[in-house]
Amino acid sequence: MSKLQVANTAVEQAFNAVLAAEHAGANVTALLAGLNDAAGFLAKAEMANRAGNLTAVESDADNAISIASQSQVAAVDAEEAASVSGNVSFSSTIMFSFLGAVAFICVWFLVWRWQKRRYIRNLSDAKPEVTNS
Repeated sequence: MSKLQVANTAVEQAFNAVLAAEHAGANVTALLAGLNDAAGFLAKAEMANRAGNLTAVESDADNAISIASQSQVAAVDAEEAASVSGNVSFSSTIMFSFLGAVAFICVWFLVWRWQKRRYIRNLSDAKPEVTNS
């Protein structure tokens, strides 16, 4: 496999890793910049290959492979961090929803007891009405 094909494969793998990180919810702005740099070096290597400049092909392909590998590693790390963050966020949402429901039921129960006591006190303080039949 030629250096150009290896560089093309490396850029493709880096793109797929950045795409997976984006789907996981990671911020991929910096990753896209590195991916664009790698794609730029790959394009230069392809143009140098067409021109027959093998030294430039080697150099640009090596740069593309290096940057693509760095971008891929960073994308995998970002994807893992986004997945962990998403799981923590989901867990805290469930926990706070449950606590909010418990607090609402407790407050509702206390208000109901207060209203019941007030009703019974008003009922016992009421004077019976006498009617003649």
